Amino acid sequence: MYIGENVKLVNTYGEALTGVLTEVISDSYDDVRLKKGKIEYWSKKLKKYVPVRAKHEASIFFEVKTKLGLEYITKEEIINY
Repeated sequence: MYIGENVKLVNTYGEALTGVLTEVISDSYDDVRLKKGKIEYWSKKLKKYVPVRAKHEASIFFEVKTKLGLEYITKEEIINY
């Protein structure tokens, strides 16, 4: 999974949609990125990107641009990537 990839998702109404993955967002971290399918955040202490901890995975959201507009979804809502 990478930024700019076409993904298939299920929105909050249970409808299957397709769109383009545009951004990775987190409630817990300021700077997150998607690299080689792994979500990483910038560690101020280590001064490098490190993988997101399991306890913070629920705070990660993906912005997907669909024909209906922007959808903000979790990894579980992505059907195919």
